[in-house]
Parts: sequence; structure tokens; C-alpha cells
Amino acid sequence: MPHLSVESLVDGLNGRWTPLLFFVLGFFALIGQLYMGPVACNFPPEFTESNVKYGTSRCFTATNLYVSRFEPMLVFSKIKDQKYVVRTLYQYVPLILIMQAIFLRIPYILWKLGEKKLGIHFSVKSGNTNDNTRTIGKSLALYLEQWIKDRKINILSIGAFTIFQLFVKLLYFVNVSTHLGLLDPFLKEENQTSFGSQVLGNIRENDARFFQTSPAFPREIMCEYDIWTLTTVQRYTVQCILPFNPYLEQIMAVVWWWLIFLVAATVADGLICFFGAVLPCFRVWFVKSNLLRVELGNLNQTLTEQNISRFSNNKLGEDIIVFLKHIQDQENGCVVMETITELWRLSHSGSVQSSTVGVTSPPHLGGTTEVSNPSAPPYGQHGEHQREPWENEGQGHQHPPSLYPSYSSRA
Repeated sequence: MPHLSVESLVDGLNGRWTPLLFFVLGFFALIGQLYMGPVACNFPPEFTESNVKYGTSRCFTATNLYVSRFEPMLVFSKIKDQKYVVRTLYQYVPLILIMQAIFLRIPYILWKLGEKKLGIHFSVKSGNTNDNTRTIGKSLALYLEQWIKDRKINILSIGAFTIFQLFVKLLYFVNVSTHLGLLDPFLKEENQTSFGSQVLGNIRENDARFFQTSPAFPREIMCEYDIWTLTTVQRYTVQCILPFNPYLEQIMAVVWWWLIFLVAATVADGLICFFGAVLPCFRVWFVKSNLLRVELGNLNQTLTEQNISRFSNNKLGEDIIVFLKHIQDQENGCVVMETITELWRLSHSGSVQSSTVGVTSPPHLGGTTEVSNPSAPPYGQHGEHQREPWENEGQGHQHPPSLYPSYSSRA
């Protein structure tokens, strides 16, 4: 069981897979424009090679698109009349996608830094036998007991790490919503509420060309530009096609719908995490379902509703509950039950074990505890106290036995 990260599936979509998706799409858009050519224009036959290169560059880099009802679609480098002017987007799609990938990664980097400082770190190495599992649970309980003593913030039983986790989820939501809000005005028509409604409207009309009216990705343009000489100014208007624009539109459609899905998933995940943190009943239910009552022996009389609620919320808190849930999700339910039972025993018996079998480094906050396969038998085997390894029968004095009360081990 290696060190676990408590990030949810939606956190992984926001911080890992979405930046990777956007980077791949941006790289594909860049390669496609270079391979197919950004623009192809029909220049006069008397144009030299340098004239063709100049005209192609002017027509592709012009970012103002002039649309009129009575004239063909024109692209100008400079337009004085701004009445029917819209900004084009196709020139910068690769750059936009790569920049989005970078900005979407920032909350994830912040999350990793905060998780390293505020999170619970417990790394174990064990086999799959029951005895080893029980020893790991006891070792984890001792580590968490020390972590609880060193805990500094526990607001409403939530904890500093859970508050930080909620803050990062809020950053994910703001980040994705901002990207969506900036893209939508460029992609949609003026008479549409959103780019998605525009696409759905074309689908309802059984129109296979979903993006034929999109001003941001024109298929064919009339490019007008001037060539200056020392004495004259020659104006040219050439017809151009943009062969890769249909693919760019489909890429941006995928990006738009993915951002919509991500906003909805982030909101749902944030609400689940928030209500799970502020409502104490979920913590109480988790502790009740994982307490091994038969292992408590004479401590069973302490299992009252008030004590369980106090133990779940005041003693453990949301930080530890979330950590144990993620261990349980990794098919380590026995470890979780043994850990919670041992924490209950430590909390209500007042005794702390002097040494732990199988722990090679003492538990400490913010560190890593390695647990190896124990060669000694588990605690309380055969219902008898196990003597400490340093105990010597031949000496004139006796070392104190284990501080734990005797209890039966049920492997």
C-alpha cells in the first residue's frame, strides 16, 4: 500500500487529464496548420513568389473579419468602420489550447504543494496475511494518534487539510468557468445564447455542417490588402480558402463541451465534499461501521452514542476520516477497521503502547513510516501478554510488561 493521494476522480480530471487533453489538441492543431497550410489564395498570374508569400502572410495574420449582408466576407488588416467587424480565432487556436493547458495545471501544482505540507503520509510495506494486516492497523493507529496531537487547526471538526481541499476545488471551478466564459463569445454567433445552443440548433435542423455560419472559423474569405511602393499604392482583393478551419472548429467544439462537462462535475464534486465535511453524521456512520466491538473487551461499555460522536468529530475529524476512506477504497478495509478500533482503545483506555512490532522508524508528522513484514507474533496472541524482547529472566529486576490490556486476536 504506497502513499495515497486523497484527490477525487474529478480532481484528477481537472488537474491531470484536462491539461493533457488540451496540450494534445493544441499540438495537433499546430501540426495540422503546418502540414495542410494555413491559407491558400488565388493570386494574379503576374505575382512573383515574394508577392505570393507576402499576400499569404497578410491574409492569414489579419484578425478582423468584415461581414456584410450585401458583400462577400472580407478580411482586412485595418478596418475603420467597426460596425460589422468580428475577431477571428483560427490563427491562435494552437497557442490558446497550450496556454489553457498551462493555466489549468496551476491549481493542481498548488494542490500537490499543500498536500505535501498538510496531508497525512503513511507508507507501508506488507504482505497479504491477516497477521500482517492487523500489525499495520496498529502501527497506523499510533501514527495517527501522534498526528492528532500535533494537529493545529480543527475548525468544526473539518481540519486544515479539508479546508485546503475545498479551496482547491473552488479554484478548479473558477479556472474552468473562466476558460469557458472567454471562449464562448468568440465561438458563437451574435444571435445565439451560447456556442452549444448554436451546435444543437444545427443538429435539430439535420444540418451536417454544424459550423457553417461560425464567424470565428470561416471557410472562404475575400482578402483585401495594399502593396505600397515609393510612388503608388496598389490594392488587391484575392479569394482565399482556409483548409484546416473545419478541423479547428471541431477541436474547439470538443473543448467547449468538455469544459461544460467539467464545470458540472466540479460543482457536484465540490458540493459532495462540502456537505460531507460539515455534516457530522457521515463521520459517525463511518466510525460505527468500522469499529470491531468484539475486540474492545471491557471497553464495550464506552460505546455510547455520545462517545462515538465525540470520538468521530472531536478526536478524529474530517482529515483522518477522508484519509481512512481512501485506504478503504484501495481494498484495505481490514486495516481501516483495526486502525479505528485501536484509536478507540488508545482514546478510552489511557494506555499507550511502549513499542510497536514491525515499525522500523518512529511515526512523525509530515514524514513517512515504513512498516515491514513482522517476524514477531501479533499483539495479544493466545490471550497472553507478550514479553518485551529486552526482558531478561536472569536479571534481578523485571521490566514492566506491555501497557495494553490483554485481548484476543482474531486474524
